[in-house]
Amino acid sequence: MNEAMHCPCAGFYLRVVFVMKKMQIAIAQTCSGRDASSNFEQVLKMLDTTGDIDLIALPEVFAMRGTAADYRSSAESLSGPTCSWISKLAKERHAWVLAGSLMENCDGHVYNTSALVDREGNQVATYRKMHLFEVTLEDGTQVRESDFSEAGTEPTMADLEGWSAGMAICYDLRFPELFRHYASSGMQLLFVPSDFTQRTGKDHWEILVRARAIENQCFVVAPNQCGMNAGTGVASYGNSMIVGPWGEILARAGDGPEVITVELDPAALQQTRNRVPALRHRVM
Repeated sequence: MNEAMHCPCAGFYLRVVFVMKKMQIAIAQTCSGRDASSNFEQVLKMLDTTGDIDLIALPEVFAMRGTAADYRSSAESLSGPTCSWISKLAKERHAWVLAGSLMENCDGHVYNTSALVDREGNQVATYRKMHLFEVTLEDGTQVRESDFSEAGTEPTMADLEGWSAGMAICYDLRFPELFRHYASSGMQLLFVPSDFTQRTGKDHWEILVRARAIENQCFVVAPNQCGMNAGTGVASYGNSMIVGPWGEILARAGDGPEVITVELDPAALQQTRNRVPALRHRVM
């Protein structure tokens, strides 16, 4: 049994305890453009194909994908229209929602921020991307996140009805020390919403996602963007994945907009950790 957050009730704190249960996960792999309303509509149409879901996971920059100037100009507070839409979606579907990432404006500072919302539409946790992507593609195109956002400074974990979840975004995948920190804190489920490019994705995406699952013996939920970024002309890789703690791919999307669903079973987590107790064998 895992203990969830304390909730204020009539002047004292009520301890709520959850039994870790199976969880139905849906990833909506989107090809987001520069218009938020069209992107929201795309998500809703995709979710029409699913049944009852416990958690809906969306990719990085799901609400608006464009240029550095687009990101700066569209940045909003975490009480703005994007998070309001996510809250409404969570309440209507009675599901948790991982709002992959949006551009957060906090007192004039812009962050690439992920938000986790519960079934009642409450923001339970937020995470600001700590590692900012920078790459020079083979055609000379430069992609540099520091042109439009600042780095976050704090890891974030959340309790999701008994599941202990660590939060990350895209480029964070390349920095295993973040995930070792989460594993040391009891992580069982890892969220990595992404906008991995086609070029880097075909060589590194699967390897990195599966490695983070294997070395930390956890489930990894990794929604990715697909298709062309209309603002930059850079293609995203797609291939969203849900990976088990043994490193097995439980579900994988293709290279177009798609919904994938999987049931996460806590028994598989415990079986893996009993089979190879690597987390207990760490010496550093």
